[in-house]
Amino acid sequence: WLGTLSFAFIITDFLGCATIKIEQDTFSPREKDYRIKVPGVEKGWEPIQTDKEDIALWHKQYKAMIAVISSDIENKGFSLEILQRHLFLGITGKKIVLKDSVLVDNRSALHTILEGKMDNNKLKIDSYVIKVRERVYDLVYWAPTDSFDEAKGDFENMIRSFQYIKD
Repeated sequence: WLGTLSFAFIITDFLGCATIKIEQDTFSPREKDYRIKVPGVEKGWEPIQTDKEDIALWHKQYKAMIAVISSDIENKGFSLEILQRHLFLGITGKKIVLKDSVLVDNRSALHTILEGKMDNNKLKIDSYVIKVRERVYDLVYWAPTDSFDEAKGDFENMIRSFQYIKD
C-alpha cells in the first residue's frame, strides 16, 4: 500500500472529494469490525478518501498523514513481521528506529518506527500491524522527518482508542 503514500500526497489537493462518516470523533466503517477515535479538524486533521485506506487523515501544517487500512489475509500463517514488511515497500535508505511487540486492544501487534526516503523526501513512519484471525489492521502515521514529532501524539491517541468489536 505504500504506493498509496505518494498518491496520498497528491490527493491532498482534492480534500473533501468523498464523504467519510465520523460520529463524535469515532470512525467505524461499515462492514468492518473495529472502531477508532480520530483527531478532528480542530487539531488540523482533515479526512480524505483514497482507494485503499479505510480512512486517511491529512495535516496540512505538518504535511503529515495518518492511514488506517484493514484487509483480508490470504495466508493466515503470515507473521506480523512479514505483514509489516509489506508496509515499507518502496522506501529506500530504511533505518529502523524502534521495533517492538505490543498489545493494542489486548491483541498482539508489531510497533515499528522507521526513517527512510520516498521520492527523495525524508520521512519518518510510525506503524502498528495487528492481526486478528484472517484480517490485518495497519495503523500508520508518516510525516517529513523534521515535523514528525509535532502531530505524533494525535496518532498515539488513535492507537489507544482502537477497538476490535467482533469476537
